[in-house]
Amino acid sequence: MKTKIYKINSITAAIIVVVLFVSTLLSIYLFLNLDFNVYDNEIRMLVSEQRNEIEDGIYKKGDYPYLVFGLEGKVAYSETPFKEKIGDIVNVQEILQFDKSFKIEHREEIKESFVLQQEGKTIGFVAFLIPENEIVKDTAYSRILKIFSPIVIGVLISAVMLLVRTIYCNRRILRPLREISSSAKEIIAGNYNLEVVRIYEKRIGENEVGDLTFSFELMRDELKDKQRREELLKKSQQELISCISHDLKTPLSTIKAYSEGLRDGIARTPKSRDDYVNIIIGKTDLLIDMINELLEYSNTQLNQLDINLQEVYFLEYFNPVMKELEVFVKQQGMEFTSRIETADMLLTIDTKRITEVLYNLVENSMKYIGEKKGKIVIEARREGAAVLIKVKDNGMGISADDIPYVFDKFYRAEKSRSSSIPGSGLGLSICKYIVNEHGGEIYCKSRHNEGCEIGFTLH
Repeated sequence: MKTKIYKINSITAAIIVVVLFVSTLLSIYLFLNLDFNVYDNEIRMLVSEQRNEIEDGIYKKGDYPYLVFGLEGKVAYSETPFKEKIGDIVNVQEILQFDKSFKIEHREEIKESFVLQQEGKTIGFVAFLIPENEIVKDTAYSRILKIFSPIVIGVLISAVMLLVRTIYCNRRILRPLREISSSAKEIIAGNYNLEVVRIYEKRIGENEVGDLTFSFELMRDELKDKQRREELLKKSQQELISCISHDLKTPLSTIKAYSEGLRDGIARTPKSRDDYVNIIIGKTDLLIDMINELLEYSNTQLNQLDINLQEVYFLEYFNPVMKELEVFVKQQGMEFTSRIETADMLLTIDTKRITEVLYNLVENSMKYIGEKKGKIVIEARREGAAVLIKVKDNGMGISADDIPYVFDKFYRAEKSRSSSIPGSGLGLSICKYIVNEHGGEIYCKSRHNEGCEIGFTLH
């Protein structure tokens, strides 16, 4: 398949060859058909009246000096600047032919000879001297110019085409290639911000170099995005290490302390030993939950958290989950209420992941209830083609300054930076990822010490 640049080169070369060939043929044609008798034709018109009188035997001074001589060379009439006199015998051939010595003596005049006839018979000859400035000049220079003018025009046309082609190559090929080279060097140096011009003027259009430039820019954008992801991943890894160190330290220290108490015989009664063991088991479960959260968060970062969407009837899914959550919340000594303000409808969701979201939100509310009697309310109502689910509590709430960051990874409001409140700070970040993967949105509304509301939509 021929490329655009190859086609342009081929067309340009073909046009130049055709132009030069045609101009050469025209020059040859003009050379072969050039009228070399233009002098004679012009002079015949100038002296026709005088020649007619001379043929009638009338010799008088006219517009141009002339010399009349017979077939044998005898001069019948002569005017200055001719040197011959009446009655002289001249060399007929010499007078009739071009004489270099004559041209040297008469630089600004032309000698032209004619045959004199009477009744169809040749009776003699006449030679005129005519100033060159009275005749249309057709010198060797003008003849050469006329012959080679097509070639000159052809060469000029070819030069213009080559100039246009050179400008095109500089603007559409060489400049983009230089930009690609410069950008490639910057990429090697770690700088992905040097752009290459992608769009070309429509009057010329794009070519293969334009396609290369566009592909190069796609590659640069991908590398730039990859660099950004790597930087975010490194930052996340640093935050992960910091948070793991902070959040795992307390339960591990507790497990170690109670294990040493059992080893050293501090728990002397069966009841105290059972309490020690239960504390160790509880802290171990906490560690397992935190590790599971970290694993799920890692999967979300790598886009490897499985989301298996399927159509379900909302009430058929939602009602059983509410019953499970009611038992779960009441076991913790808190009140639970669910309100459904929508008719049944079809949703496309991953029921397992949405259940995780609901449990995460409920557990998050339970953590921050505080000293008061806990109350958790879950509401569901229809909003257009979506369902809005709200999880409300009467806990300590979140300050206005902290709300924009509650869905960020590892973030926990200052008031909860206490070892008495477990968690890795990843739960809400994971919830946001799952909801977004379902095409929904999640939000948080709260005031300090006035409870919290977290809602999300499903389609």
